[in-house]
Amino acid sequence: MVSTLKLTKIQIPNSDSDVLSFNSSTGIMTFHKDIKGENTNTTNLQQGLCKSWVFFDGSESPLTNNDSFNVSSLVDNGTGNYDKVFTNNMNSGNFSVSGTGADIIPISNNRDRNFEAVAENTTQVQINFFLSGQQDMNFVSCQSFGDLA
Repeated sequence: MVSTLKLTKIQIPNSDSDVLSFNSSTGIMTFHKDIKGENTNTTNLQQGLCKSWVFFDGSESPLTNNDSFNVSSLVDNGTGNYDKVFTNNMNSGNFSVSGTGADIIPISNNRDRNFEAVAENTTQVQINFFLSGQQDMNFVSCQSFGDLA
């Protein structure tokens, strides 16, 4: 037997404090309490999630977005220099960026490559790769963490 449960909020027993609420017009679900994390720690879901990531081949022209989240486009600025443009902007230009790139397989043969990712502003990240000079990479991954606007 299949059943449907329809509700707009979940509250703590014997309390008016909401734990979870649903906005039926927007479909947005909001947690009002911390979530149990590792050991005795709590996890903040908004702060703890990756806000944007991308995987692409930086040697292709035009660039092909192989897979991504919250990335509207990729820009090829020249050899080894790319922009990752967000679909939904970050709240400020002060967010964390990490990533990696490789031009050959196995990955262990790429140890002398230098990766640089800069949170330029709320709309994009600039990614650069260097060997003896700037160099295109075949396998590029870049992630961004912070608050969305």
